[in-house]
Amino acid sequence: MPANKGTVKFFDEKLKYEIDPYSVRKIVDSKDKEYLVVDVRDKDSYKAGHVPTSINVPAYEVDKYIKKLPKNKTLITYCYHVVCYAAPKVALKLAKKGYKVMEMVGGFDEWKKHGHPVEK
Repeated sequence: MPANKGTVKFFDEKLKYEIDPYSVRKIVDSKDKEYLVVDVRDKDSYKAGHVPTSINVPAYEVDKYIKKLPKNKTLITYCYHVVCYAAPKVALKLAKKGYKVMEMVGGFDEWKKHGHPVEK
């Protein structure tokens, strides 16, 4: 069966803007100033534990914070788990406003599953 050109294009583009927890860990550990990790979960979930150095911008309050986010960095959004759609929705909203964005695939559950550090 021949490849569907639309499908190939979709996944090719999608993969350019996804990042795995291991790569995010390298960014966090190296204190890479080109990136800012953004936790889009609710405030209580963030307080209970989050990716070190991340900031909390709850998805339901993104409009309140949007002007405070830096446009000179790539923002890496994440939410609860692989089937949480908050991170890609926030990433899309930010991209439409001119921000450079990526999504950490698997969310915070995947981060913890692989034993990465958790900040409280």
